[in-house]
Amino acid sequence: MTEVKVTVGQDGYMRIEAEGHTKSVVCASVSTLLQSSVRFLQELSDQYPEDLQVTIEEQGN
Repeated sequence: MTEVKVTVGQDGYMRIEAEGHTKSVVCASVSTLLQSSVRFLQELSDQYPEDLQVTIEEQGN
C-alpha cells in the first residue's frame, strides 16, 4: 500500500510524506505527481532564486 500523509500547521505550513509501494497504477501516479512537483519547483527556483530555494537531501543507506 502507498500511504500519503499531509500535515498542515496553523500557520499554513504543509508537510507531505509518502511511503510504501504497490505494483499498481496508483503507486506510479503518486510517484509521478510528487516527482514532477519537485522538478517544477527546482525549475522555478532557478528562474527566481531571490524568491525560492529548493533543498534536496539524500538519505544515506
